[in-house]
Amino acid sequence: MANRFVTPAATQDWLLETFAKGTTNYWLAFIADFSTGIFLVGWQFTHGVSPLMIALGFVVGVLLWGFTEYAFHRWIYHQPQGIFGEGHRIHHTEAETLIAMPWFITTSAMFAIWYLSQRLGATWFAGMESGWLEGFVWYSLVHHSHHHWNARTGWMRRLKAYHRVHHHFPDRNYGVTMRVWDVVFGTRFQKPTAVPADDMYARESVAETALVDA
Repeated sequence: MANRFVTPAATQDWLLETFAKGTTNYWLAFIADFSTGIFLVGWQFTHGVSPLMIALGFVVGVLLWGFTEYAFHRWIYHQPQGIFGEGHRIHHTEAETLIAMPWFITTSAMFAIWYLSQRLGATWFAGMESGWLEGFVWYSLVHHSHHHWNARTGWMRRLKAYHRVHHHFPDRNYGVTMRVWDVVFGTRFQKPTAVPADDMYARESVAETALVDA
């Protein structure tokens, strides 16, 4: 089956350079995604949805994001070809490059889904959508910290070490904010019994696991 995400190379490069890479799009994505999540919850409050229903929907949305994070990272961002795979390849080879989904795509999709859910009378859905979206914002912030900030707390240092292992072994440790789905699907990095002396990447990754499991 043909990869539906494949885009001609020249067009793909233009799209990435024009819409995905760069400081402006990177930080606009944070602002737009966070603001959209706040709007969705605010809309529910002004339309009579109970605070309990809003809170429950929000929590469910965050939990759903946890699986989405794993699924996108493993099965979409790590596809061997196509625009998503190429964008993520850039991140793996130039980890500090600011690259993100074009800010207007996620926002437009969320508003389209919200509008459809309201047309169907599912006023409760906006809270779940908000939780999912704020989970996405949290993931983006944590991932940014892994590559640009010096984490000081033990929990964040362990997550950063876990992600560093993924950069050494791209078919392991897909989770960024949580590790549970790597355990469920068997993709958590396991320390090998022997490491080649001349394989510095492997040796560094094995060293990282000591921090991850601490």
